[in-house]
Amino acid sequence: QDYSHKLTCITGTGWIVVPIRALGARAILDFPDEVDFSVCPVNHGTQKRLLIRNVGNRASQYQLSTQSPFSVVPATGTLGVDDAMQVTVGFQPLTTGDHFGSLAVCYNSGESIHTNLHGIAVDVNIGLSTNFVEVQKTFITMSNYTIVFIKNRSNITAHFQWKTFPTEEDENAEKRRLCYFLQPPKEVCQENFMEEEEIQEKDFYEDGTALPSNVIQEEIARVQEDPMLFSDDIFLIEPMEGKIGPNCSVKIKVTFKPIEALEYHSVAYCNISGRESRLPLRLRGEGQGPLVKFSNDTLDLGSIFVNTHHVYKVKLINQGAIDAPFTYIPSTSNVGYHVKFAPEEGIVAPGGIQIIQFSFSASVVGRFEE
Repeated sequence: QDYSHKLTCITGTGWIVVPIRALGARAILDFPDEVDFSVCPVNHGTQKRLLIRNVGNRASQYQLSTQSPFSVVPATGTLGVDDAMQVTVGFQPLTTGDHFGSLAVCYNSGESIHTNLHGIAVDVNIGLSTNFVEVQKTFITMSNYTIVFIKNRSNITAHFQWKTFPTEEDENAEKRRLCYFLQPPKEVCQENFMEEEEIQEKDFYEDGTALPSNVIQEEIARVQEDPMLFSDDIFLIEPMEGKIGPNCSVKIKVTFKPIEALEYHSVAYCNISGRESRLPLRLRGEGQGPLVKFSNDTLDLGSIFVNTHHVYKVKLINQGAIDAPFTYIPSTSNVGYHVKFAPEEGIVAPGGIQIIQFSFSASVVGRFEE
């Protein structure tokens, strides 16, 4: 604490005032006026270590604070006279451009000083070898894969994660939705005209017993801590996360496992250090069902007599790599003739052949096509 007083001398000709001031002992940490990070990669942590000394004449407790995207550790401590310590100031911007901040140093005496912080965030040369992957046509229940590279042409060690959502804001919105679903306020449910069954489904077990509050809180905490990594029933990405050294690349395996003979599409987003926006990787693949064919595309029976039973044999050949279940679908439009197909159902193994017996008889004269 500082003290001040006035000494007043009265003379025959006037007053003489002598001010008296005394500065109390205090701690003085020699923080710089400004810390400039210059140009740094976006979405990547950069640190500066400062050696701070107490140049005052009293030991003191201190508290350090700043604002995002800046950080400081340790946040609190005690420093004796002429003692020194190391303070780490961090800069991790999530957007490109100029960033300004202030580092506040508060003493236990109530006094404080401020250090200006500044940094420029830029995108660095890190990217995918392609932003579109088309996996070759794949038999259902089987899998196929292709390779993509993440190339790091910068001088930083980058960390990457494959995400389901394109932005962090979308992730947070999904987490809020899931948390609301776990524990919806009754008043909000009533205002939104939610069905009573929906409320019960969210708040109770199947047997009707109420969910314990600790279970609900654990589920909410699990949702909030979920990194929301990429998840898809058809496409699999490996590895899902990792690190890439400076001027290196990492191989990413994209596996496609269709369950139906359909065309599948999906998008995975790569959240990677040094890039402000997540990099989209569009995925496409087509499922291939059983690949079978007859030994003859056309069977010309020629001229045959009416009311005569004719039998022919054809081969059903499985040219694919998976089992081919088959079922004969009888025609409902035939009039005046009769067709039989045996066997009417079965399974043809990969590379196998099934002999099909086809019989035909007509009761009227005419030309028939089936």
